Amino acid sequence: MPSLDAYRLSFSGGLHLGTRGLNLEEAGVHLPSDTLFAALVDAWRELGGNATAYGERYRQAPPYVLTSAFPFAGHVRFFPMPADLSRLFGERTLANDGKRIKRIRYLSETLFRLAFDGRRLDDYLFPAEDYVEPKAGIALQEGALWLAADEVSDLPQMWQSSRSSVRGLRYRQVWASARVPRVTVSRVESASNIFYAGRVRFAPECGLWFGVQWLDPDASVNAGGATFAEALREQLAVLQHAGLGGERAAGYGAFTCAGPDSLALPDPAPNRPGWLLSRYHPREDELPDALTGEGAAYTLASVAGWLRSPQSAAQRRKRIYLVNEGSIVCPPGFPAGDVADVRPTHENPDGDVSHPVYRCGLAVIAGISARQEAAHG
Repeated sequence: MPSLDAYRLSFSGGLHLGTRGLNLEEAGVHLPSDTLFAALVDAWRELGGNATAYGERYRQAPPYVLTSAFPFAGHVRFFPMPADLSRLFGERTLANDGKRIKRIRYLSETLFRLAFDGRRLDDYLFPAEDYVEPKAGIALQEGALWLAADEVSDLPQMWQSSRSSVRGLRYRQVWASARVPRVTVSRVESASNIFYAGRVRFAPECGLWFGVQWLDPDASVNAGGATFAEALREQLAVLQHAGLGGERAAGYGAFTCAGPDSLALPDPAPNRPGWLLSRYHPREDELPDALTGEGAAYTLASVAGWLRSPQSAAQRRKRIYLVNEGSIVCPPGFPAGDVADVRPTHENPDGDVSHPVYRCGLAVIAGISARQEAAHG
């Protein structure tokens, strides 16, 4: 059974994670694994290391794979909903409560494990009406987060003051999104111009968690140098102050890091369906079976954005497509996926970036049990 080192990130000053290209006004909630890996590589460069050598060593023989970073509230970790909702609910529930179910973005660890054990979760669905006292299942964030009633005691302490009713938890906000006004000043005319940037603020005792599945923690980044496990500790220390995401000059993205805690997941099996906890870029030899095998269901993310290079001006990265978290995939072996080089190319070679720009598409997959497969079938 694979074990993850799970880290919790608490953001005191807010977080900006872009969602749609150049649109600063929107901000995402979860941190994709490919973005997290890119931040770790950049942190290694900040530490004086060779980022290209780090990425190439990782690409040849990955010492670890990363999940994406998902919300947590108190001691409750949340996981992405599966792309195939029939793995959780029967046909009648999906027909009668489909709109409410589609609002759920993340389910709690207890519900996640029940699903792996082959349990249908129809009885755990929280009531549609907020005046009905929930029994087995609870909603947070107006239905975006879903947890079991037994987990209420693990939520933040400030939400424990009144235990007479859990109905009000539906409107407790783990995060709040807002558009924050910013000002830019023209260098030519000294004229000011207002623009807006999206920001996500997390409630106290809430934030994002991610997991590291170690494949070879004692592997050296460079011959005779630090191991990847030692490097990761240093990289996280740098990122705590440098921040994650965009708009870091405005104070966004800085965090405190707690952990690691151990998190055991069910083993994935070759050519059998597994629940994806990271983004995934299949290798050529994994296609099409990884996405067309029995039980597979997936969605794709179009990933582009900007690169930052100490040797050249900021440029747009090549666009690639990654399989989203929550997809059900059937890779033939592990570790699945690859690390893509997304540096731009130009007709004029003078504009080329002189080093690789890595986007990590290695997958963290939780295996789906035979009982779950039988229940789904």
